[in-house]
Amino acid sequence: MASFSGKTVELPAAPAAVYERLSDFSKLDEQLDKVPADLRAKMGDVKFTRDSIVINAPAPAGEITMCITERVEPSKVVLSAASSPVPLQLVINIAPGAEADKSVVTPVAEVEIPAMLKPFVGPKMQEAADRFGDLLRTIFTGSHI
Repeated sequence: MASFSGKTVELPAAPAAVYERLSDFSKLDEQLDKVPADLRAKMGDVKFTRDSIVINAPAPAGEITMCITERVEPSKVVLSAASSPVPLQLVINIAPGAEADKSVVTPVAEVEIPAMLKPFVGPKMQEAADRFGDLLRTIFTGSHI
């Protein structure tokens, strides 16, 4: 399985608070208003349920559903693609920050692809992992870098 580690982002909340918000996606629906229009356009149409994120992305991707398949309180949330031609997971690792009220979060995209396809798929997976880190920062802080 190939792993693509996204941007590590510092969030202004303790790990337990970050875990609580990320282990129930229905709580994120209200945060979508904070996402800047340019980033929203790149994300496509997003819907949150308690256990999934449904993204209706522009072609050729189409609708993508990521379901929570593992929760390790307060350090990790794992999402798996519900209908993907290859096994695909997004692991959200949550660690304590330098201060008690801060967390460090690193998204990791894991995809099972043949080694010969990695040069073609890898850059897109890396970009997706990085964008997810940006999305988390925006959701928790309201700012986009």
